[in-house]
Amino acid sequence: MDRAKTRQTSTARERPDLTTRKNNFDQVDKSIFNELQRDCRIPLERLAARTGVPKSTIFYRIKKHEKAGVIEGYHAKLNATSLGYDYLAIVLVRAKYGPHYHDKVGQKLAQIEGVWSIYYVLGEIDFIVLIGATDRDDYMEKLAKISNMHDIERTSTQVIAKVVKEAPYIEVP
Repeated sequence: MDRAKTRQTSTARERPDLTTRKNNFDQVDKSIFNELQRDCRIPLERLAARTGVPKSTIFYRIKKHEKAGVIEGYHAKLNATSLGYDYLAIVLVRAKYGPHYHDKVGQKLAQIEGVWSIYYVLGEIDFIVLIGATDRDDYMEKLAKISNMHDIERTSTQVIAKVVKEAPYIEVP
């Protein structure tokens, strides 16, 4: 087998498509995912004890899932209000349609400071944007940046009065 073919084959093995990955998770993988999402700083020894699996297996599985892109990173969950972001809003954005507009507009939105999440969606609106601002004036500045973009037709804002539930993890059954 030539080198190019070998490289293709090994890459395909390292990053299987999503349907393959979904079907290859056993109970050990699911336990590792759930534990890491609860506490990404958990020592391997404790993770091994909780799952009943040897530490070397835990280490190997974590590295395998990091390499495959299933585990994308490890993060600290910060409290927005404690950091001065007292004004949270969901902005519904309708953009002008055109070739690859969702990529272009999405990249422009992502450059605005205080934009925390951007979701390209199908339907009456094109993007759902989560914005954190220190106060109403700060929010209005961010909204003006969005509204004044050439590719934006209109926006609609939903101010978040209270966060009832915000799950930073994905439950793995």
